[in-house]
Amino acid sequence: MSSLGQGEAQFLSPLAAAQVDEALPRATWVLYLLLALVVCFIAWAAVAEVDEVARADGRLVPDGREQVIASLEPGILGELLVREGELVEEGQELVRLDPTRVEAAQNEGQIRRLALLATATRLRAEANGSELVFPPELQTAKTLVASEHEAYASRRRLLDETLAGISNSVGLVQRELTMARQMAAQGLMSNVEVMRLSRQVSELQQQRQERLNRFRQDASGELVKVQNDLAMLDEQLVVRQDQLKRTVLTSPVDGVVKAIKISTVGGVVSSGAPIMEIAPMGGRVIVEARIKPRDIGFVSIGQKAEVKLSGYDFNVFGGLKGRVDYISPDAVGEPEKGADNMYYKVLVVSERNTLKKSQGKTLPLIPGMAAQVDIRTGERSVLSYLVRPMLKSREALRER
Repeated sequence: MSSLGQGEAQFLSPLAAAQVDEALPRATWVLYLLLALVVCFIAWAAVAEVDEVARADGRLVPDGREQVIASLEPGILGELLVREGELVEEGQELVRLDPTRVEAAQNEGQIRRLALLATATRLRAEANGSELVFPPELQTAKTLVASEHEAYASRRRLLDETLAGISNSVGLVQRELTMARQMAAQGLMSNVEVMRLSRQVSELQQQRQERLNRFRQDASGELVKVQNDLAMLDEQLVVRQDQLKRTVLTSPVDGVVKAIKISTVGGVVSSGAPIMEIAPMGGRVIVEARIKPRDIGFVSIGQKAEVKLSGYDFNVFGGLKGRVDYISPDAVGEPEKGADNMYYKVLVVSERNTLKKSQGKTLPLIPGMAAQVDIRTGERSVLSYLVRPMLKSREALRER
C-alpha cells in the first residue's frame, strides 16, 4: 500500500486494499511491454528498407517507327480490308486498289507481245531458210499464227518466183553458151561471144545468190528490230505486273492499324499519299513515361521499373519488369501553361513482350495502351518515411 497514503489506507477494507496492491504491479508490466514494443518497432523501422519509386503515367509505344502504308501508283480505292485498332500480321492484305486500268494495260501488252513473238518466229525462219514452226505459247493465238503463216507463204512465194525467173534465164544462157562453144570449136563463132555468154551465166548466178542473200538479210534486220521491241515490251510487262501486284497493299510488319486516312471506296488514292499507319508489334515492348521534373534527378539509365497496364488488372495478370533505357535531355511540354505541364520523356524497355493468362494464353500488348510506371530510384528505411512529415513541418515553421 505504498502508493496510498496512510490516511487513505485506513479507510479501505482489507479486500479492497488487497486488490489495489495486486493491480499496481500488473499495470507496470503492461507499460513496460508497450515500451518494449515501441522500442522494437523503432529499431525495426530504422533497419527495414522499402523501395523508393518515381511514379509516372505512360503508354506503350512501338519498337521502331510507324510504318506508313501508301501506294506508289495513283489509283482508286477498291476495298478497305481492315479497321483502326485491328491487329494485323506481316503480309496480311490491307487495301485493294481498283486494278481495271492496270489490267487493261497488261492485257494490251500481252496481246502485242504475242504478235511480236509470232512476227519474230516468222522472220527467224525466213532469215535461216528453215520451216516455220511456232512455239507452244502461240498455239492458242490462232489468228496471229494464221496471219504470219500467210505472210510467210506469200513472201516465200515471191522469192521463189524471183529465183525461178533468174534460174530460167541462167538455163537459157547456159544452152546458148553450149551451142556457142560448139560453133567456136568449128570456127563458126568467135571466142569473144563464148566469153560473153559465160560471163552472163556467172552474173545471173551471182544475181540469184544476191537476191536470196538480200531476202535473208532483210529478214534478219527486221528480226533484230522486232527482238528489240520484244525486249522493251517484256520490261514494260514486268513493270505492269509489278503495278498490278501493288494494287494489293499488305502489312510490312506485325502490328496494329492506326490513322486510316482514306476510307471511301471509289475515292482517289494519290501516288505516295499515306493511306494508313501500322504500329509495329512483336518486338521489344517499350513504354514512354512522363516523369515530373521533381523526380527526374533520381532517375537514371539502367534502373529497374515495373509497368502496370491499365487495360489488364495488375492483381490478376501482374505487370511487366523492365529497365530505363532513355531519358530526354530536357523537359518537354507547354511551359506557358505552368510547370505542371512540363515533363521528361523516359523510355522503359520491358524484359518480356507478352502477358499471360492463367491458362497460358498470351494477352496482346497494343501500342497506345495506357500504363503506370514505377521506377525504382533507391531504398529508404521505414523510419525515414515516418519522420518525413515532421521534418517537413519543421521546415514550414521556419518560413517567414
